[in-house]
Amino acid sequence: MPLLGMDEIRIHQLELDCIVGIRPDERERAQRVRLDLSLLTDVRKAGRTGRIALSVDYSEVTAELVAMLRFRRYHLIEMAVEELSALLLGLHPVVRGVKLSIAKPGALEGRARAASVHVERKTEDFPRNSQDFEFGCVHRLIETREAGLYLFEVAAGAEIPSQFMNGERYLEWRVGGGLVKNGQPLVGLDDTPAAADPSHPIVNIGKHVAQFFRCVVPPAAEHD
Repeated sequence: MPLLGMDEIRIHQLELDCIVGIRPDERERAQRVRLDLSLLTDVRKAGRTGRIALSVDYSEVTAELVAMLRFRRYHLIEMAVEELSALLLGLHPVVRGVKLSIAKPGALEGRARAASVHVERKTEDFPRNSQDFEFGCVHRLIETREAGLYLFEVAAGAEIPSQFMNGERYLEWRVGGGLVKNGQPLVGLDDTPAAADPSHPIVNIGKHVAQFFRCVVPPAAEHD
């Protein structure tokens, strides 16, 4: 189905404070950014059945965007829109394309109202590189010079080995299934970065394949 003419789920003027920019003062203090997002999909099934599972939960999408922006400390909004587009298309299969704008209202203070970047991306722009392991599969959503975004699929009863808990800074949340970490359920979205600890593997205690998302920032990328 071509993207032109598809239905759109829109989030208007999402605002938050985060670290984004390349100047020294931008690396030290959070500044306000503003997002506008359109998710291109087909809402007819949801509209006729009333089932949110057949559409996209815009509250969940908002939480994902906020978590990533606060965690990543982006240098360029160009990289932010690219990673966020890959995230949304990778975690929400019913979404076929995204239109995403990020504006920095204070970037040109006294000269212009805002500086912004707008992109349009579709699923085909981010071909998945998937690799099978004993525990299941890892789908690479995107890898940039600063971070990697991955979707893990964990087979029933399987455990993520310590090689995937290697001390890098990361953000993760459960996408679906019965996952446990350190004896506690791996919950949904949490915008607090998890501590990489190989003594606390992730285990799927459910009867079906489970999924979780992880954004990994290598140590080298931490040096601004």
